[in-house]
Amino acid sequence: MSILNHTAVFLKHIFFNSRSGRLSFKRREIEKYFFFYKGRALRIKTNLKTERLGEILFKLQKIQSETFSKIDDFISANQPIGESLKKNGVIKEADLREALSFQIRESLLQTFGYFDGEISFQEKPDFESPVEELPAVDIPFIIDYGIRRMKYDSVIQKFFAGKKVSLKNIRYAYLLTEEEKTLLDRFSVTQVIDRMSVPARFSNENFYRCLYLFYCLDMIEAETTDSSYRKDDLNRDQRKSLEMDELEARLEELREIKSNLKNRNFYEQLGVSRVATEEEIKKAYFNLARKYHPDRFNHGLGETGLINEVFNALTVAYKTLSDPEKRKEYDAKLSAPAEESAEDLNKKAEIKYRQGRTLYNKGMYEEAIIFLEEAIRFRRNKADYYLLLAMAESKLPAYKKKAEEDFLKAAEIEPWNPESYLGLGLLYLNEGLKFKAKKQIQKALEIDPSHPQAKAALTELESGEKKTGLKAWLNLDLSGLFKKKK
Repeated sequence: MSILNHTAVFLKHIFFNSRSGRLSFKRREIEKYFFFYKGRALRIKTNLKTERLGEILFKLQKIQSETFSKIDDFISANQPIGESLKKNGVIKEADLREALSFQIRESLLQTFGYFDGEISFQEKPDFESPVEELPAVDIPFIIDYGIRRMKYDSVIQKFFAGKKVSLKNIRYAYLLTEEEKTLLDRFSVTQVIDRMSVPARFSNENFYRCLYLFYCLDMIEAETTDSSYRKDDLNRDQRKSLEMDELEARLEELREIKSNLKNRNFYEQLGVSRVATEEEIKKAYFNLARKYHPDRFNHGLGETGLINEVFNALTVAYKTLSDPEKRKEYDAKLSAPAEESAEDLNKKAEIKYRQGRTLYNKGMYEEAIIFLEEAIRFRRNKADYYLLLAMAESKLPAYKKKAEEDFLKAAEIEPWNPESYLGLGLLYLNEGLKFKAKKQIQKALEIDPSHPQAKAALTELESGEKKTGLKAWLNLDLSGLFKKKK
């Protein structure tokens, strides 16, 4: 797809080609998975605590501190935590959509600063269509905002070296400054970048950042100069056609906004969170005004009523939220979520645990972790839950530290269970920490002197033979591992 290993390039591919599937981002201890349906963001899984939905709901003041402290009580067996909270009346559908939008947007933006991450997209054309309305995530806006605020990397200039660039469309020109629009217009005539001088008002860095922005917003095409493909320079009629296409695209967006006005509060209409600052609200409104102000449209289009209705609604939202007193009154009108307790938590926890165990046995460790963590939120005193969770985490490099913590937690709950000490010992052995490994394996043998795996591990360790690490542990027969301990 591109030599640029960067989030913006993948978002360009997914959004403008209406792809469905999973976008993976990994860098050191960070792991994130973004799910898309026909180019639109659907949901996210992340191992960063600050980006998890419960944290986001609390940050956005959708749940109170008391609810947040016992959020584990609201996990449902076959539902994500957001759906469970909604089902139990803790939050409303609008609250969940806002939180999901915020979660996806912020998590994506946090990846823009890295050109050295492991990024891949696994396409799934038969991805199941979501039942609920998709979160309001504006991918072009994220591309624009993310590129503008990220630290520049010289790999961008290397990408455009040896390329010829030509204008493709101007659909998202409203996001650009006047100087950037002037630069974009230069590509109406195909330009060979290596022969093109940097405009006087641009630094070298800003010039290539703009090119990258144009490229990721699908406004330009970049071809190698020796390509057999030839693109004619745009004439006046072609340019006019592009402008009409751009106007029609914005009108279609206005129609979609109008259809959702009654279902979205003022914060959602402006695309900001409930805790947005005055500056963030102002910036969001003026970004929308650049795009949807009536003066930005040809009045001969015959859509004056639609344009005025949507822009007036956005203006009312802005005037309300930008005035501290009016905003306070408006916030008071937004109904507070009700508090209810979930029932049969132990039963639900066991279901989640069994689902996690099934996924583990299939080698689906990332998915197993999600279910096992939910089981633990239901019931925090089950050693078996922590033990299997630690085993799944041991399979993933980014979770090794967490695996150590969960092995220790399992041992704390059931100090008579040798499996927790053995698992921790083999984890240490796999990391080359032989002294710590030996100590834990010996603890397992103190509890069960005839434990075959522990005896084999200790013999191997003391003999100095090449270690097998976690292989022996992870190949154990789970059917007998989780019988009740006495």
